[in-house]
Amino acid sequence: MLNLLKEYSKKSPYLSRFKLPEPGSEFELSGFEFEVPGTSYKVVLEARFWISCCVVALIYFIAIESKIEWFYLISAGGISILLLGAFYPYLQVRDVLATCALPPDGVAGDRLRVRVRLRRSVEKSSMARLFPIKWMVVRIKLVGDRHSFSVLRPITVDTIANEAWVVAQSPPLPRGVYRIERVETYSCFPFGLAWWSRNFPVGVGEKIVDNPIVTVYPRVSGVEGNFLYRLRAAGSTALISSATRASSTMTSASVRSLRDFVTGDSPRFIHWASSAKAGKLVVREFDSEGLPGYDMLIDLTAGWKNIDQFELAVSISNSLLNFGFRMGGAPELYVIPDLYQDPEHMPLCLVDLPSLPPGIARWAQLLARVEAVYPKSEEYEPMVPDFGSDGKLALLSVRPAQVVEGTPRDYDIDKKVDIWVMSRAYRQAASSAEKAEDWAMSQRGVIPAHAGFSDRRSASGPLGRVLTSLSSFEEIARL
Repeated sequence: MLNLLKEYSKKSPYLSRFKLPEPGSEFELSGFEFEVPGTSYKVVLEARFWISCCVVALIYFIAIESKIEWFYLISAGGISILLLGAFYPYLQVRDVLATCALPPDGVAGDRLRVRVRLRRSVEKSSMARLFPIKWMVVRIKLVGDRHSFSVLRPITVDTIANEAWVVAQSPPLPRGVYRIERVETYSCFPFGLAWWSRNFPVGVGEKIVDNPIVTVYPRVSGVEGNFLYRLRAAGSTALISSATRASSTMTSASVRSLRDFVTGDSPRFIHWASSAKAGKLVVREFDSEGLPGYDMLIDLTAGWKNIDQFELAVSISNSLLNFGFRMGGAPELYVIPDLYQDPEHMPLCLVDLPSLPPGIARWAQLLARVEAVYPKSEEYEPMVPDFGSDGKLALLSVRPAQVVEGTPRDYDIDKKVDIWVMSRAYRQAASSAEKAEDWAMSQRGVIPAHAGFSDRRSASGPLGRVLTSLSSFEEIARL
């Protein structure tokens, strides 16, 4: 799978816009490394091993020249230490089996806790009691899809009699998908002259990891219940109508017709003027009013200024999607570039997206993987998805904030994100003239004409507007 992703990365026309800081550090030993052929063992001989060999050889040479028995004794002890220090760590790593348990998911900013179980291959034996395992180093290589180093630091176990449990804790993790590549045990006990290690490959032989993949989702914030009413007030008939995708309805203030009074009707709905003319009680019948439905759009190729701005946009999209599902709707998530094109034309971060039906599970997996990208070639135009012809639903787009007239000079625009209410016929500017028009219209806070319907002459007025601007994650709750 990893080789397939590397091949797709060569063909993909997109490059990552930002490089994330590494949350962990690499654990590498410096020295002569030798892997035992056909096994999962290797030995690393550091500089102090070779220095010790030189010192013992020098003492032995002095003993030969001086004929002093004490030098022979010291050199014999040094040779014994070299042999014991080179082969006893092998016996330790050979006698220990490692397994670990990884949580299936997490939220950005949380610390990941991995439980590791170390047990002796010959449990509860007399030899295990006489020769306990001492100072074993366990390394779990958990690598993110946008990182090079393991996010888990090596952990040291001082004693393993028969069994030991330890917990490895990661630093606060950014959003993404993390995979366990391997689990390794190291030992240089008792003299620290030679490091022996054993590699436990994930998914080969004995199952050592129940779930080798963990998904860290973007943060989610609660949204006030009156956000949908603000959305209805902010939209126009070209963007939002009373028809919705939501299943819940409520009585509106729009009177549809009059009908005869029946038992159970509220007296508040009696239309007295019409009742006096008709000589019988008639009541007003209202249209049912649903909550406005909406879909989300996030453009990965937009001019994102920094990683914090893009992460805020992803959190906003995830929060609004969760809010829509909680209110009984079924919002969809659209991404530019289009997800349904050939894999070699997609950004590398979206290639391993699991096959899930449209819904909150698929959108959460998608938002856990997205990253800001830009085309390798300036002439390449990203594919725009088909938003459909349903103009009764709002299309909310999360985009980088743009400078408008009257903005203070000391205002940090690079931290802000705009939520646009847009036409469902949205598309990106395809020519230099349209890009110039995009910039000019953005100064007035409206959507340019090329972002609207294909028949530009028939469009009247702005086809969208900025609903609100946010600069921090805490502001999502006050939408």
